[in-house]
Amino acid sequence: MNKYIAFLFLSFICLTACKQKPEDVVASVNKTTAKINKKLPDYKQKQVDDITSPAKGNITGYYRDDEVKKVYTEHFSDTDRIFASYYFDDGMLIYVQEQNYKYNCSDKITPEIASANHDSVWYDDKKTRLDINRYYFDKNKLIKWEPPVINGKPAYTSDILTKESLIWAQTLVLLKELKDE
Repeated sequence: MNKYIAFLFLSFICLTACKQKPEDVVASVNKTTAKINKKLPDYKQKQVDDITSPAKGNITGYYRDDEVKKVYTEHFSDTDRIFASYYFDDGMLIYVQEQNYKYNCSDKITPEIASANHDSVWYDDKKTRLDINRYYFDKNKLIKWEPPVINGKPAYTSDILTKESLIWAQTLVLLKELKDE
C-alpha cells in the first residue's frame, strides 16, 4: 500500500513539474513571434484577396519551405478596419493579435451629409477607437486572452471557449484560402 501511495505521489509530482505555467508559455510565445517577425524577409510570401469577408481585405501567408509561420490579414469597411496576425510554430497556432480600429460612424458620413440629415455626428478619425486583443495558445488551446473583455465586460470561461472556437474557425478558413489560391 505504501508503495502504491509513493508511486501516485511521484506521478503527481512528475505531471505537475512537466506542465508549463501560463507565464512561461507566454514568454516562449513572445520569443518565437519575435524570431518569426525578424525572419519574415527570408520566408516565401503568398498574398490573396479574402473572398469570405464582406468587406474588402487580403490575406498574406509567410512560409518557411511548406510550413506556415505567419498569416497576416487586413479588412476594411466603412465602419472599421481590422488587422490580425496569426503565428504558427511546428504547425501549431501559438499566438493571434487583432487590432480593430472602430470608427465613430461610417467613414462615408461627411459633415455635409450629416448636416443635410439633421445629424450632429459625422466621421472623425480622431474619434476612432483601437481595440487590441492578444490570444496565446499552448498545444492549440487558448491559455491566455489579453484583455479578456467582451462588449466591455469581463469574459467568462464559456466566453473564452467560444472565442477559442471562433479563432480556430477563422484560422482554418484563412489557411484554406491561402492553400486554394
